[in-house]
Amino acid sequence: MAGSAGPLSRPNEREAPAGTSAKRRLTTATMVDRVLLIGALVALPIVALIPLHASGYLMNVLTQLFIFGTLATAWNIIGGYTGYAAFGNVAFFGGGAYVAAELMTRSGWSFVPAMVGGGIAMFLYGALIGLPVLRLRGHYFAIATLGVAIATRELCNNLAIFGASQPVNLPLKNDPNLFYYVALGLLVASIIVTYLIARSKLGFGLVAIRENEDAALVMGINTTMYKVIAFALNACLSGLAGGLYAYWHSTIDPPTVFDLTTNVRLIVMAVLGGIGTPLGPVIGAVLLTFIQETLWKNFTNLHAVLFGAAIVVVVLLMPRGIIYLIRQKFAWRVLARNLRQYRV
Repeated sequence: MAGSAGPLSRPNEREAPAGTSAKRRLTTATMVDRVLLIGALVALPIVALIPLHASGYLMNVLTQLFIFGTLATAWNIIGGYTGYAAFGNVAFFGGGAYVAAELMTRSGWSFVPAMVGGGIAMFLYGALIGLPVLRLRGHYFAIATLGVAIATRELCNNLAIFGASQPVNLPLKNDPNLFYYVALGLLVASIIVTYLIARSKLGFGLVAIRENEDAALVMGINTTMYKVIAFALNACLSGLAGGLYAYWHSTIDPPTVFDLTTNVRLIVMAVLGGIGTPLGPVIGAVLLTFIQETLWKNFTNLHAVLFGAAIVVVVLLMPRGIIYLIRQKFAWRVLARNLRQYRV
């Protein structure tokens, strides 16, 4: 009996530290998330007061940051939580811009109802497109969404109702504070939506799909419905951002609002901050905008090259994002491991 007790007790002795370590990591991650949330709540009233003392340049930079932060947060729903790397979000951004523009110019709608109308239209468009496209996975899905973006651009470029390749001019509104606060409110709303999704049955289902879609289906999760809802919500938030962008710029055309580099930029923001987290895309948007503006001011002729190099370096050092890195107890060890792994 004594001889058999020893071997039987060793697995328990080995499992206890592993369980304790996992629990400690979970506690650290939760604490980091709470600190980030508290920091965001403290920063919100400060950011709201910036227009009282800011220059026009800073207002433009921050308004653009809020819009791209909303786009990155929207993409995070389908790309981060669901695990489907969509490369066609610019279809919903440009679509929302054109729907809002047409409602304002042809139907005489005011700005906010037109922007909401663009968001609702893109929600329906996202659901319609998502039903066939979300049957694909991996790089097939990514290519299909890119095709959707190109097809949507060509529709707006050729249909007479959208100007047939001619620029659409919206009523001029010279009120930087309006666009600043609407963009800030849209960003806050997108973060709240992400938090609600992450803590709901929908969020748990999306994470299950991301980890193993076949296993999620066996467990009784309606994967098709969950994916379409996530894709439609992503499209809706992107469409709202597009409607705001259209009125802010007062003139839009297909090459501008359907620019495929916008897809790359918002995905990099989400990955840089940390996909699958509510605040990760916002942190990535802040950092990427700061890097871009700093390089533009100091290296005007080389800023594009240096900006691309900076993105490569950051992704190599932090492939899982900043939030994952700060959750680690010894972050410098993670950085060193990444350097060794990529032979930098």
